[in-house]
Amino acid sequence: MTRRRTKSATKRHRKGASATSKKIAEINDALKENDIAALRHLGRTMGGFLNDSIRRKAWRALLGYENRQQSIHDKHKDESQVALDVARSFNTFPKGQRQKISCEGFHDIASVFALVFNEKDAGILMENVALFFVRDAMLESLDPILRQLTLMDTLIQKEDPELHEHITGAGVLPYYCLSWVITWFSHDLDDVNKILRLFDLFLCSNPLMPLYLSAALVLSRRKQVLMEECDPSMIHTTLSKVPQDIPIEHLIQWAIKLETAYPPKSLQRESGIGLDQVSAINTYEDLWLMEASREQACNIIAMSPEERLPMDTSGMHDSSAQKILGRLRAIYHRDTAMWSVLLLSTGVVALAIITSNTDAIREWWMTLGSAGHFPLL
Repeated sequence: MTRRRTKSATKRHRKGASATSKKIAEINDALKENDIAALRHLGRTMGGFLNDSIRRKAWRALLGYENRQQSIHDKHKDESQVALDVARSFNTFPKGQRQKISCEGFHDIASVFALVFNEKDAGILMENVALFFVRDAMLESLDPILRQLTLMDTLIQKEDPELHEHITGAGVLPYYCLSWVITWFSHDLDDVNKILRLFDLFLCSNPLMPLYLSAALVLSRRKQVLMEECDPSMIHTTLSKVPQDIPIEHLIQWAIKLETAYPPKSLQRESGIGLDQVSAINTYEDLWLMEASREQACNIIAMSPEERLPMDTSGMHDSSAQKILGRLRAIYHRDTAMWSVLLLSTGVVALAIITSNTDAIREWWMTLGSAGHFPLL
């Protein structure tokens, strides 16, 4: 019996080693051919990019490192004007909020990159993360993020009406997942390997993927949530605490299934809540990390709220989602400072990095860093 078990374990080990070797070969082939589509697919499958050595190469490819590196050396003839335009948009932020920065979301994501890359490479890569992944969290208002959180409500309602009724019946709003979404879970998980695995997923997916992962996490905890009395504080506490032993691979595959069942634009239509047409989520395929798209992405950041029109969801009306969004907005407008400190930190820091050749912003950025508000990238 013991010998049989040993043989079985050895066979499983060999099979696992063989699968790992095969995946490494597939990743290397995709890198060699610069096949971004294949690389994205591999990053979403079991194990992601497997280890930090492969991860460094894969993330560089996914974030257009070589193109950006070349562009830094070969200055675009209009780059100075782009920097001025973005700097001008920086100056539209409420001046009273600038010195209150806590740098929560962007800081946490950047800290993970700093663990994997040297300072120079992390800075270059984070520029494209800022422009093409977390752009919606870089604006003067939290409203784009509030609309994303409202889509969370729609996902839960579609997948588990009983759980949705229990949560909303207690008056719990989806801001319990705010830090999950804007920090890519790096603020809530202690295990670096789990965080890196999630970053593999997020860098290979539409920028809405952190929300799908959030929904998968909530759905996976239905028993614990339903066991709680219909008390808002208890349910919010249960939901907001991410268990450190979460089954990452299981949740990733669940999130991918949710994305397949409710693609970003379809989810917006079903919810009746349209994200901005120029949202990083809605422009993901069109602007995907093309070096020529950087100026367009910077221009989006500089747009006024009136210019950023929501996606048309006419004919669709989810009263529950509309009510949730209305309540989130009401809370936000009652205490804008509380929310803005968190969001503006993300926006201003990202803008400072993007326009690092603009002396005034660079000086401001260095001043805050030396004062200990956040690490200098």
